[in-house]
Amino acid sequence: MTGNVEANYTRGGLQQSVLDAILADGYDPDALDPEALAPAEEFHTFGRSATVALAEAASITADDRVIDVGSGLGGPARYLARTHYCHVVGVDITQELCDVAADLTRRVGLTDRVEIHQGNALALPFPDGSFDVAWTQHASMNIADKGGLYTEMRRVLRTGGRLAFFDLLSGPEQPIHFPVPWAQDPTSSALATVEETRDLLADTGFEIRLWEDLTAEAVAFYASLADGPPPNRHLGLHLLIRDLPTKGANLKRNVEENRLRLIRCIADAI
Repeated sequence: MTGNVEANYTRGGLQQSVLDAILADGYDPDALDPEALAPAEEFHTFGRSATVALAEAASITADDRVIDVGSGLGGPARYLARTHYCHVVGVDITQELCDVAADLTRRVGLTDRVEIHQGNALALPFPDGSFDVAWTQHASMNIADKGGLYTEMRRVLRTGGRLAFFDLLSGPEQPIHFPVPWAQDPTSSALATVEETRDLLADTGFEIRLWEDLTAEAVAFYASLADGPPPNRHLGLHLLIRDLPTKGANLKRNVEENRLRLIRCIADAI
């Protein structure tokens, strides 16, 4: 990992902040509609729609056992379990995020299909070939050892399984403007180029099936982050991201200046 990743994502009192927001938005935390959490639990570009699209691209089915690497508050894991009826194991290095994710999973009644574990993406606590799908969204930017990351995800996948990722990569113009949601400065950021990523996937036992560049579509989403949370909405990414308007504006600028690439990829484990 780069820098102090846990410090960047640890808020202190996040569980109470999320519960307060649930109540403020008029929901019952003891009879919680899972979709109510979508504005806060999808910690990546495009929010819920990105998870929906990645699940469709990966052809997730009820027979799949999925590992979500960098699972955050568990939103994608719960979505996959709820809508595709699969079993999902979420792994995140930040203990506070894991604690909140486990609590929300319990509140929406999905503990039979979603597990949350605190752990390191470079040393996943599971045997070889344990999963059908390795899933990750906007986590690799904090991991300098990309070869180790892809090697470890390939290790826990069965042969014939697939990797599904939706990630930010570096564009040809560098450096990027900081702060951004995953890092206050370069010490906590580790962006790979498109070429580096494709080569690493091939070197670690993956064959790319789908590679989509969605960079141009991200400008409007980042502009909305720069505007801050909508009036009278308490559940949102502002619960997780300090100074969201500044970081959203920097994301928009980085994309417009060709400093970031946004990629959706499906790759087969060979």
